Amino acid sequence: MQTALDCLSHALVFEKLSDADRAELVRRASRKVQERGEFICWQGEPWAYVGYIVSGQAEWVMLSPEGKRQVVFKLGACDVVWGHTIFDDQPMPASLEATQRTELLLWPREIIIPIVSRHPEAIWETGRALVNYMRHVREVVYGFAFHPVAGRLARLLLTHYQHAQGDSAPRDLTLDQMADTVGTTRELVSRTLHRFADEGLIRVNRVELAFLDREGLETIAGGDER
Repeated sequence: MQTALDCLSHALVFEKLSDADRAELVRRASRKVQERGEFICWQGEPWAYVGYIVSGQAEWVMLSPEGKRQVVFKLGACDVVWGHTIFDDQPMPASLEATQRTELLLWPREIIIPIVSRHPEAIWETGRALVNYMRHVREVVYGFAFHPVAGRLARLLLTHYQHAQGDSAPRDLTLDQMADTVGTTRELVSRTLHRFADEGLIRVNRVELAFLDREGLETIAGGDER
């Protein structure tokens, strides 16, 4: 529990609470463990909670009426999740799915709001937290609107496999996961990976990936197709 207190003391909103109030929140939290592929909350359903990720990883996912899946962004240990329903009583705009075994602390609205409301600075920080979410989503939307698939895929590879220069790294993203993240089909992801390999940018097979020309890949990620 001490680790949770330490992380909360540096998280937006929670850092503005007193030590006693943070300790009270940890005492009153519900602990929940979600296995990979399980959902913490569902798109289209109300979820009036705040969650703190103790360990693991989760991602915000949106589903179209046709069933097309789009990963918006990921969250990891020490990140805080603010359920939109807390503020407007409306259903969630996206689902939060665990991508590995994830442990959370959860607080319902009736617990979190009275404690946060004791501190005016914490209320102001709540606005900052929501603006950060909006800016993050804006970057995702901007990327879909103005960057081609090759640029989005290059950016994903550079971010996810950032330690793969020269030495190979385990290829732990499937074609479907890449497609969900960059907003395209697995077939186009496969063709683009082969194109990167043919151009000498990466070396890739079913089990590993390595960067051969990181600078060239960064050029594509920046939106300047070669």
